[in-house]
Amino acid sequence: MKTVILYILCYLVPRIWCECSLEIPYEKEYAPLWEKKVGDRWFKIPYITRRLELQSGEIIKGYCATKFESVTYSHNHKNIIGSIVHNKNHLYSFHYSTSTSTTTTTPPRQDYMEILGRYITLECFGDSLKHEIYVLRDNMPKCKEVKWSVNLKSAQNIETKTCWYKDDHQIFELSTNNLEPNRILAHVSYDFKELSLQTIRYKTIKRTTADRKANRFLPVVLNDLPEVTPLSIEGGSLNTTSLHDENDVLQKSLETMSVRNPWLKSARYEYDNIIQSGPFINQFNQYHQLLDILWWHPLRVTNWYRFLNALEEHTNVHSYMIYMGTLDVVQIPIWSNPGKFQYLEVKNGYNNNNTVPQYVWTYLESSDGKNPDLYVFGYNSPYAEFFNSNEVKFCTDICSDFDWLKNARSSFHYGNFGIVFCCSPESVKESAYGKKLPYKLSSPVLDISDKSVNISSEEEKEETVEKSEEKVENPKIQDLVENSNKPRT
Repeated sequence: MKTVILYILCYLVPRIWCECSLEIPYEKEYAPLWEKKVGDRWFKIPYITRRLELQSGEIIKGYCATKFESVTYSHNHKNIIGSIVHNKNHLYSFHYSTSTSTTTTTPPRQDYMEILGRYITLECFGDSLKHEIYVLRDNMPKCKEVKWSVNLKSAQNIETKTCWYKDDHQIFELSTNNLEPNRILAHVSYDFKELSLQTIRYKTIKRTTADRKANRFLPVVLNDLPEVTPLSIEGGSLNTTSLHDENDVLQKSLETMSVRNPWLKSARYEYDNIIQSGPFINQFNQYHQLLDILWWHPLRVTNWYRFLNALEEHTNVHSYMIYMGTLDVVQIPIWSNPGKFQYLEVKNGYNNNNTVPQYVWTYLESSDGKNPDLYVFGYNSPYAEFFNSNEVKFCTDICSDFDWLKNARSSFHYGNFGIVFCCSPESVKESAYGKKLPYKLSSPVLDISDKSVNISSEEEKEETVEKSEEKVENPKIQDLVENSNKPRT
């Protein structure tokens, strides 16, 4: 009911006496967060339309975490270019340029003004929007683009009660670098030797409030993300570095391999982001190949997609720390003897072979204590029928125990769409994969003071780096490997 009332006040009533309008960008990541005063209260304006109609004299407030893009406005009948960002200190900087236009009587000088801050107040003035004394010619203010970076993170600086990475893997922090404060999107465990993502960890954004129904049309904003912690090092251009071949090259490679083993004709594998949905999917896609894994296409677009849709609805009202990764290697039957198998590997373009993961998994670690922890596995292979069911589902399937999965799980057992199953942490712990998946630490990590042990550990790290350097051919990746082993402060 509250949403209906807000919609009437914001959109229907003003249309009758509309004097001016505010356009909202189609791309939500560039849309400011707007508030409108109704009576004595300010309401956040939901994104249910691309235009907000205003009456003369109405005032709205906007916020951009990245500051505002420049817009054109008029002042004293001159065309001026400037920024509409506003803050309480009214800090301005002015710039000037000239024009040689001969088709207008407008004075040739143009003034450029930048106002420092992230907030703006606009008023409907006649048929235009006004900021202080400046009448805007552009009625679609936009936020500046968010800049994303990859930071090298020391494992000692990661607060966790769960073991989710190996000592010889590099930890990355995916975060913004032009906000105040900057925000963390996720942490990644990466294997430089294999040039492959091992695990990604991120927090869900809980939207439960007393007026959740009224706010359900509001976008999840970057301020909902956790703040960046110190003690990290800029990781260079790894988020734009090429880490594997394109999918068309991969398909040609699989076709060539299928000549020797025709079972591979059903192997519709492709590189794609491990994150396939969620409120920050566009932000995860900024990292390109860094977050790519080898997916079996039917699993990715069918059963895993159905699971993620249910999970997204569920995490609107429940909080989790989510871990995602891959497990084991796909085994394909030998054409001449289907009772025997071989592991599936594909070349990645850098004199390395990428193994194709047999499982894609998610570990849901409850943050609010209202739900049990849960593993969900997707069988990333078309060859399930060549194995016993307990070899595919290596732990007790409990998907039927969760009501939030009831609309998705009906197809989870269909092998043609990728088998999906759920397991408790206890069941996983008892399986053969128990130590290969995240698990909660039963006791605090010991502070080992034995120097000989520390020296041995350092030698192992150096040996690991040497091996990774021998295998990694891409020079950009080589630099990152070297930087990852420099002392951190």
